[in-house]
Amino acid sequence: MRVKSSLVIYVSEQLGFLGRISNRAIFGGVGIFCEERLLGIVFEEVLYLHTDKINIADYESRGMPQFKPYPNAFDLTTDHHRVPVEVVQDPEQLKSWGQRSLTASIESARAKQLAGIERVRHLKRKRKKKTPHRG
Repeated sequence: MRVKSSLVIYVSEQLGFLGRISNRAIFGGVGIFCEERLLGIVFEEVLYLHTDKINIADYESRGMPQFKPYPNAFDLTTDHHRVPVEVVQDPEQLKSWGQRSLTASIESARAKQLAGIERVRHLKRKRKKKTPHRG
C-alpha cells in the first residue's frame, strides 16, 4: 500500500472545509478529491490545483506551469497548475486558492456537460435532416 506524503495529508486537512476529501493514485501521484471531484494532484511533493478561466490568471501571473503527467507526451496536459510554495505554506491562502479551484472545477464540468449536450442536439438535428420524411 502506498504511503501518503505529508503534503497530501496537510492539503487534505486544510481543504477539508470544502467537503468530503479523499485521496487515490492518479498520474503517478496522488489525487485530492472533494466529493469525488478531482481538485488537486500532488506529484513529487508538488501541489497542483484545478484551474479554469476564473482562476488561471493567479497561476499564469506567477509563472506557474501546467501539470503534465507524462513529460514525453507531446500535448498531454491537465487543467491543473502548480501552486506557489508561499500559498501552500500559508493555510489561509491555501484555503482561498482551494475554494477557487473547487469553483473552477465545478464550472469546468458544467461547461463540458453543456458542450456535450449541444453536440448531441447538433447530431440529432443533422440526422433529422438526412432522414427522408414519409407522408
